[in-house]
Parts: sequence; structure tokens; C-alpha cells
Amino acid sequence: MNFNNFTIKSQEAIQQAVDLARNSGQQAIETPHLLKGIMSVGENVINFILNKLSINKQSIESSVDKMIASLPKVSGGEPYLSREVNDVLQKASDFSSKDGDQFISLE
Repeated sequence: MNFNNFTIKSQEAIQQAVDLARNSGQQAIETPHLLKGIMSVGENVINFILNKLSINKQSIESSVDKMIASLPKVSGGEPYLSREVNDVLQKASDFSSKDGDQFISLE
């Protein structure tokens, strides 16, 4: 997977996920880390979607924080993308290609 195909905002969201995992003492970057990264970088997109679905953002954030806290912690080692996150990013790439987009965006 080529991260140069991701928009700046998408790259920032992935970097936020990496930083969150590292700061939480977790080595594997899991989907809750990625979701939290997307929520912090793409607030406008997330707020629009949650408002359309009539979902309370604070409730989602609280649930995501609990999921992150429940993930295993390790000391040492470099963060890596879990298989599930890698699959999510690959599917995003596939959707983008299918739609004729050159870059993978948060939307």
C-alpha cells in the first residue's frame, strides 16, 4: 500500500492513530485508534455524518476511548498496522480506485 496515495488529511488521521497507540503503550494500531484519528482530523466529516444519523458524538468518543483502553499494552517495539486496519485501508484504496479517484480521502 502506497501512503502517497492518501490525501494529507488521511495521512494525518493515520499518523494520529500511530501516535495514539504509542502514547497508550500499545504496539498494534487497531481500528479504534484509526477511528479516533479520523474523528480528530476530520471533525467536519464526522460531525456531518453523526448529525445525519442523529448520533451523539460524545457517546461515540466515549465508546472508542473505552475500546482503546481495553487493548493490550506492551513496552518497547515499534507500532505496526494490525491486519484489520491494513484491510480497512486496502478497502478504502479499492473503493477509491473503483470510483476513479487518484487519492484516498477521509470522505
